[in-house]
Amino acid sequence: MKNRVLLVDDEINILNSYRRNLRGLLDFDVADSGQKALQLMAKHTYSALVTDMQMPEMNGIEFLKQARKLSPDTVRLMLTGNADQQTAIDAVNLGYIFRFLNKPCAPDLLIKAVEDAYRQYNLIIAEKVLLNRTLKGVINVLNEVLTLVNPDAMEHEFRLRSHMLNLARELGLKKSWSFEPMIQLSQLGCIIFPEHTILNMQQGQTISEEERQLFAQHPCLAADLISKIPRMENIARTVLYQEKCYNGNGIPLDDVKGNDIPFGARMLKVVLDYMRSVRKDESPDTSFAKLEQHKQFYDPKILAAFKKTLSIEVKEQQVGIRDLKPCMALRQDIRTTRGQLVARKGQQITESLQQIIHHCLQNKALADDLKVAISEEEINE
Repeated sequence: MKNRVLLVDDEINILNSYRRNLRGLLDFDVADSGQKALQLMAKHTYSALVTDMQMPEMNGIEFLKQARKLSPDTVRLMLTGNADQQTAIDAVNLGYIFRFLNKPCAPDLLIKAVEDAYRQYNLIIAEKVLLNRTLKGVINVLNEVLTLVNPDAMEHEFRLRSHMLNLARELGLKKSWSFEPMIQLSQLGCIIFPEHTILNMQQGQTISEEERQLFAQHPCLAADLISKIPRMENIARTVLYQEKCYNGNGIPLDDVKGNDIPFGARMLKVVLDYMRSVRKDESPDTSFAKLEQHKQFYDPKILAAFKKTLSIEVKEQQVGIRDLKPCMALRQDIRTTRGQLVARKGQQITESLQQIIHHCLQNKALADDLKVAISEEEINE
């Protein structure tokens, strides 16, 4: 996509000078007020914007604060004749300015500043592509490999993901690229468990003291592994503190407690403790009552929100085998006509799994008219 800049100034002479001096050199739009500029930003994507400071109704800093909420990736520059120190400080701190320019600004200097802003914008977008595609793709592959190593864990991950997504919606959290990778990788440290330990934990059976000590190490191991991946430092810290109690008890043994514990870790603590109780064949009401008996261990806001999510029913829907799409979650096993397992209950459909299913269909290993149950929640996501 071609870079474009939005130029904002309430003086018509300034806007006319932009039109004369920048035509053919930059792709740009102009606006004579902050409000009109926001209307343009709601319709178009801009790599950069340049705004005047002194404007009626909405000054440059007020406009930049709203522009950042509307388009956080757009690189912001301020051009003003009011070159006092406080204006510069406010512009940087409140408007998150990339560059501060003084009036009058020669066209060649303005063009140079805008081109620098374009390079900054392209770096931001490139990093997002890296995070959203490359890095998440690697995490998904890693998750699929872990599933092959321990396929019975897929149902556990499905339930964890479902609870966490419902909780995030109830808390009104904004979408973040890191949320699902944090869920996927939270149990990475469990690879150190012997197979019989994993089975005992999944069935809610009592484990030995040695196994409990091993379990206590899994967040630290996972965090160490994740921290080696660039841009994953915050996820690693969240995973590290997933067993930490709100009152400061638990692993790791440090002074971190309360709101200093990462928010995602506080969510995981509530959900994982609830799931462990349910695995012991206890009812949802009994399991949540146990959490309330030890409410000092949990963020009260998250605990209250989680209680509301327990009334949400996970509805199932039957879809044709050819209609399965990535992000849907299976509610039953898929087996070939000879009984060979293709995908397990709880497994999330990925592009690679979708290709395997299509290959099985082409080879008549799966019936064309096969219907499978999936979570309705996944369809609407």
